[in-house]
Amino acid sequence: MISLPQKCITIIKTTNIFSLIFNSVAILLGLIYLFFPVYSVVWNIFGYIYVIAIALNFYQIYFIDRRIQLKGKAGNRLYVLGFFYLIFQVLSIINMNLGNMFISVTYSNLLVDNIYSYILVVDGFFGVFIVGLIFNTIILRNQNKPELWVEEYDIEKRSFLEGSLFRKILRILLIIGSILGIAAGLLSSFLIIAGVNSGRALGFASVSISQLGFSWGLVFISCSVILIKIFRRKAYPHLFYPTLILGLIVSTISLLPMLSTPFDIRNAQNSFDEAFDPAFSGDWRAIITPEVEEYFLEKPYYFMQYLLGVPPKECKILKNIPFFYGWQSTFGVDHNISLFFDVYLPLNSGVGLPGENTTLIRIHGGGLVMGDKGISNMMQMNKYFAAQGYIVFDIQYGLIDTGSSDFTSPEYLKGNFTKEDIIRHIGHFTYFLADHADDYGANLDSVFISGGSAGGFLATAAALMTNNGTYSDIFSPDLTFNGLIPYYPDGRISVEDDPFANPGILVDENSPACLIYQGAQDGLVHPEVSVDLYDRYIESGNTNCSFIMMPFAGHASDVYFTGNYNQIFLYFMERFMYLFH
Repeated sequence: MISLPQKCITIIKTTNIFSLIFNSVAILLGLIYLFFPVYSVVWNIFGYIYVIAIALNFYQIYFIDRRIQLKGKAGNRLYVLGFFYLIFQVLSIINMNLGNMFISVTYSNLLVDNIYSYILVVDGFFGVFIVGLIFNTIILRNQNKPELWVEEYDIEKRSFLEGSLFRKILRILLIIGSILGIAAGLLSSFLIIAGVNSGRALGFASVSISQLGFSWGLVFISCSVILIKIFRRKAYPHLFYPTLILGLIVSTISLLPMLSTPFDIRNAQNSFDEAFDPAFSGDWRAIITPEVEEYFLEKPYYFMQYLLGVPPKECKILKNIPFFYGWQSTFGVDHNISLFFDVYLPLNSGVGLPGENTTLIRIHGGGLVMGDKGISNMMQMNKYFAAQGYIVFDIQYGLIDTGSSDFTSPEYLKGNFTKEDIIRHIGHFTYFLADHADDYGANLDSVFISGGSAGGFLATAAALMTNNGTYSDIFSPDLTFNGLIPYYPDGRISVEDDPFANPGILVDENSPACLIYQGAQDGLVHPEVSVDLYDRYIESGNTNCSFIMMPFAGHASDVYFTGNYNQIFLYFMERFMYLFH
């Protein structure tokens, strides 16, 4: 063993001081945000602190791991704690994302009903910094002990499978788990770069990839560092360097969706300006007063919200209200189903709020074969717009029975339906709403409709068929659609002769204003479908259409409410709805 030079000791001490400071500041600012979760540019600055703190922890684990004497008690403690931190980092970031997701798909905002979700978020955020501080403290207490540090631990002849049976099993499990993590990183990298050609099977796998790219990047970095801790450079260079290079590649690619955020914002802004400035005397911003702006996102993206989320907005929710009983239908295929909706109402009846009781209809996706209102339609989005004064209806429709079951799809919705049948179900809701609008204070002269995937297809059909005026046998003419907001809408526009398969053929110069969301790497619904819908607007002379394409994004890349893609689109969606309401 060779004693550690003073230069290395200085690096260890300096890194530890900075790591201790950044871990402490991250915890402090996280606590402040929990109690004051307001929109502020301060929280984007915090993002840099978070990243630096995590990076210092990774670097410290790797650098010190090469220079500790493993035979001593303190050295062994640091070596094992390094593994613990890396494993904890993987579990924590996943917990944080899951907690935020659970909160966004829960009806209740009460703490008691969401306590486990908030525990996941708090554990996921603060846990890694607390473990980091423990690591810092041990180093601080032992950094001046010369017997702890060596130039580099010589293990050229030491097998990573040596030691007790427990240690052998633990190392094998760590190696297998980390290799699987890197393999998942390779798949993730492919979907981020070329997911549009991935096909349906991998298209489903891409749902969480891009919108949680930062989190997956941390997972893959952790897996890489675990492996290079085990495959030490001098002992196993043929394993060490490939692992290092591969880990850097997959981690970097995973971070691309987050790193591209400034460009995504600029491109979305340009598309929005180009589409809607002409409709509002050259500057749509002049229409939105400072009083209205107070209800909107101040900026298109806040990194802190991605991490710790935002509290769901308060509103009144009425659940499971029936609007169609199949036994009343003249169509035999409907006889065994019943359809319900939830409605989200502003607490003060919309008085003084931007939405002014404008109606928003939201339709869930699921390929017409699965899904449901509520959990399949991101309730936090419904609450968000209800709190702005919109009357938000989250509705069901019949599902094509494929013989399979899943926890999101009620059996009473299933039948041998065609697309035309399902479109007709949406029409039943419009007639119900026309008869009962006063019950909910809904303004039928100002209606927006939105949906994702199959829901985007149905929303497009409802808006364009109602506007067309020749489908009053399906859709109530009493609703005036002011805006259409399809997310990655399903259905091929290229089929020209069937509006029930491709409602985009009904676009004309009088079609409602449109705001389209699409992921560039969507492997389930090809971006060409959204491009075709946008092109039909432009070719018909209707320029009130903005097409926001999100680079690296896969299918359903908006479902993480505080994800980078959904935050950006929400910023423009709330302004679009106010402009045209």
